[in-house]
Amino acid sequence: MSRKTGCWIVLLALICFASLVVPASAQHFKQVTGSLASVSAGRNEVFGADVTNAVWRYVPSTKSFVKISNASLFTVAVGGGTVSQLDAVWGLDTTGNVYEFQYNTKTFAKIPGVLARITVGIGNQDKCHPYEIWGINPESSVYRYNYCTKTFVEIANGLVQVATGGGDVWGLDNSDGIWHYNFGAQAFEPVQGFLTQIAVGVNDVWGVNSSNNVFRYDPTSGTFNSVGGNTAQVAAGGDGMWLIDTSTHIFRFDSSTESFIQVPGDLTSISVGSGAGAFGVNSGDAVFTFVRP
Repeated sequence: MSRKTGCWIVLLALICFASLVVPASAQHFKQVTGSLASVSAGRNEVFGADVTNAVWRYVPSTKSFVKISNASLFTVAVGGGTVSQLDAVWGLDTTGNVYEFQYNTKTFAKIPGVLARITVGIGNQDKCHPYEIWGINPESSVYRYNYCTKTFVEIANGLVQVATGGGDVWGLDNSDGIWHYNFGAQAFEPVQGFLTQIAVGVNDVWGVNSSNNVFRYDPTSGTFNSVGGNTAQVAAGGDGMWLIDTSTHIFRFDSSTESFIQVPGDLTSISVGSGAGAFGVNSGDAVFTFVRP
């Protein structure tokens, strides 16, 4: 092979590689048809609730949200989907009644229980927990849903927030104390540090404290290490780790450089799925999704 031919092959390879790289500036949030107060993304499903508590489901083929008939929920939680199972979709109405989405009828069925918060994630512990469905009632008692008995089972008390992801479960108490659920002991165990918000991804855990500093959990040392500041919200899932700063700017964590990269746009809240993508809502209730051209 001649030197000239070799140079052309190298140049062609570089051009092909460059065509696969999406510039950071080309990555952005694109507005989606609809108006929502909150949104939740899973593996294949994205649901949201508007200011009137009407519930909407995202349709990827039309890139818009369609209304779910006869549903009135102030919050919806989506997650736990895998190759072999659909996402679980649960919600709460304004009085704390609990509902589960039924795919066959496309309606929400009422489930016994009263909760103030609910979170949904993948389950991998036993056959009675194909999903991790956790909730907290108005008295700060913590419950885990058992699919075998079809009931919420009380696990602990004193927590104000529970987050689950990758089969892992974490919680925060009203003094900002951090707790990690030990499935073997079936109990929450304390972890060093203080947080006002916690998010559990596939392989990592993130949090924000009362000073708006953002932290990342180090499983080796068993501590949360500060990695930045000026943070209003963190969200994590299979589609990455994201944060919104106190000025509503959006940042994506780049694991290859271990740094945060700003993405154009402004959001007041964000939800990160595990296949469905990252969706967010701005101060005007407009809905956006992250796209890579």
